[in-house]
Amino acid sequence: MISIDIGADLNLVDDEDRNVARLPERRRFQPGDVAVAGRPGFWSWVLIDEVAEGSVYFRQISGREAATHGDLTASAWSTGARVIHEVIHEAPESPSLGDRR
Repeated sequence: MISIDIGADLNLVDDEDRNVARLPERRRFQPGDVAVAGRPGFWSWVLIDEVAEGSVYFRQISGREAATHGDLTASAWSTGARVIHEVIHEAPESPSLGDRR
């Protein structure tokens, strides 16, 4: 099971064709970070483009492209002591992108 880092409607895009979502609480992102965005059953690997004023802007990328940024780790986080729980050695393709790119 994949952990969603950024809850997002992947159909919502800005004028630059980037997805945008509310910045999750208890989570820090920087431009260039890879994350998982969307909803269970409809998610995508994403590359963070910008973090500003409580919002995060990102582009959907393939699992192969996400893997070029290093090991893909799905983190389980909440208040306190939850730690990394799953390391993904081979990046699965997201069901929202498939091989469309």
